[in-house]
Amino acid sequence: MLHPAAMTAGTDASIRADLSPASRARVAAPMGNATIVRRLVRGYLKGQWGTLGLAVACMIVTAGMTAALSYLLDPAIKLIFLDKRADMLMLIPFAVFGVIVVRALTTFVQQALVDTVGERAVAAVQRDLFDSLVHGDLAALNAVHSGQFVSNFLYDATLMRDAIVRGIAGLTLEFLSLIALAGVMVYQDWRLALISIFVLPGVAWVTQKIGSSLRRAASSGMAETAELSTALSEALDGKRIVKAYGLEDHVASRANARIDGRLKYLVRVARTRAGAVPASDLFAGVVIAGTIFYAGYQAMHGEIGINHFASFLAAMLLALQPVRNLTQLWATASSGLSAADRIFAIIDTKPRIVDRPGAHVLAASGGAVRFRNVGFSYRADAGAPAIENVSLEAQAGQKIALVGPSGAGKSTLFNLLLRFYDAETGGIEIDGQDIGHVTLKSLRENIALVTQEPILFDETVAENIALGRRAASQAEIEDAAKAAAAHEFISQLPEGYATRVGEGGLRLSGGQRQRIAIARAMLRNAPILLLDEATSSLDSESERQVQEALARLMAGRTTIVIAHRLSTVLDADRIYVLDRGRVVESGTHSELMKHSGLYARLYQHNLNDEPA
Repeated sequence: MLHPAAMTAGTDASIRADLSPASRARVAAPMGNATIVRRLVRGYLKGQWGTLGLAVACMIVTAGMTAALSYLLDPAIKLIFLDKRADMLMLIPFAVFGVIVVRALTTFVQQALVDTVGERAVAAVQRDLFDSLVHGDLAALNAVHSGQFVSNFLYDATLMRDAIVRGIAGLTLEFLSLIALAGVMVYQDWRLALISIFVLPGVAWVTQKIGSSLRRAASSGMAETAELSTALSEALDGKRIVKAYGLEDHVASRANARIDGRLKYLVRVARTRAGAVPASDLFAGVVIAGTIFYAGYQAMHGEIGINHFASFLAAMLLALQPVRNLTQLWATASSGLSAADRIFAIIDTKPRIVDRPGAHVLAASGGAVRFRNVGFSYRADAGAPAIENVSLEAQAGQKIALVGPSGAGKSTLFNLLLRFYDAETGGIEIDGQDIGHVTLKSLRENIALVTQEPILFDETVAENIALGRRAASQAEIEDAAKAAAAHEFISQLPEGYATRVGEGGLRLSGGQRQRIAIARAMLRNAPILLLDEATSSLDSESERQVQEALARLMAGRTTIVIAHRLSTVLDADRIYVLDRGRVVESGTHSELMKHSGLYARLYQHNLNDEPA
């Protein structure tokens, strides 16, 4: 199975180096609020217009029932309290109760529908986000900690969902309620209604100020949340080292620092939101006082009845809630838009490693590999390149080995052959075809990779083996396991091939994990095999079993081995010795030993280090 995470276990520490601005993934510039909203509506609410239409219909009814409640005070006071009509004593209260029941039902339905739309939209965004990540370049994935991606998926997506739900429900329902209640106010007394309009510019000004401040604080809070996710994931991923070295206090201190930093911005967000409603209430208080003053003046001159004023005042007081909600809505929307901006920036990241125009399917026959004067740097400002002017060749069916000190460039050659990165100079060919001009899918289908640390997923044993070829039958999976000397121990597992291997395969021993990885490569049946010293971390018995499985796997395939233990590559058809990114020696084991160069020194040192 080929995937970016597998290469992070290689010997080159430079894989996770920071990228230069020129080599970083191309990300779209920050978007404005209007652009984000248009993208959400056109891209993620599309196909849900029927559900939204029904929700809006319910909102219209809800707004109408809210206005009806305020209006009913007019006949209630006039007919019951002033005219004292007994026939209205049952009718009007029943009408009020009926209005409340209808309002409750439509409120429930519209909220359930809007929540459904919001959840579906966020799920679609998360699918696009994950798709962008897994199809992104290895360079871009290595440049950002996985904890930050987790933060994007969970925290940012939650904020975005709240913005969608509150945005749809708030803007529509509250706006419709304001219109309906304003209609009641105008109907009862248009002059008093004019006074109420004066609050709107003030509320709009407060809302805009609060929204701007909140978006800045929310953006900083999201960044701190990503840092906290990084600290937590590192502490959990490195739990064995944390325990072994007594680093509990150290990692707790790191996490506490991130929590404190995040808390600072979350408190700022909370205080800003808390100030939204009181600020709008101040303006509303001025309007209420002015309304009572003017209505009292009219009453003294007999220009307004108590029933009309009561209905007007009820409508105005009910209208205050939509105004307050709209103020809070902008606070929530600001956080959500900021989160959406971060998520869309990742979704819009364009990978550099893609099929070039006119790329054709790799027609691999024997799997001969050739590097021609290849050069590459992970960073433009790194000084010395990772590899420079490297030329090497593996004939079809040959086994060649790459040896050298740590950081010599061995894993970089694997990265380039798999096109995780593109060579900057020179070229790489498979069976005479430049890999830059073949499709990525066909290139990687012809290469099997077995790493020093086998990568297993928390799925069943059979599913992990089948990652080599997804369409494989159970019989083919078992045949591959037998060839990898894994069938026997798999059969003894509690559920056999249906046994889940746990996180990272931790329910299995190192030798068992490695043999499953070899079975995966067996199933892939690719003409080219890349081995990153697949036995260096195993005990003697496990190593013997894995070596036997590897011997069967290498038969008839072009094999390139990264060798840390030089005793494992004595039978290589050719050994290439790398140092500081260059090939400094090449030849068979005996030829290189006669040369008494770097290889001879490495071999002698390596031999002395190996257990007797």
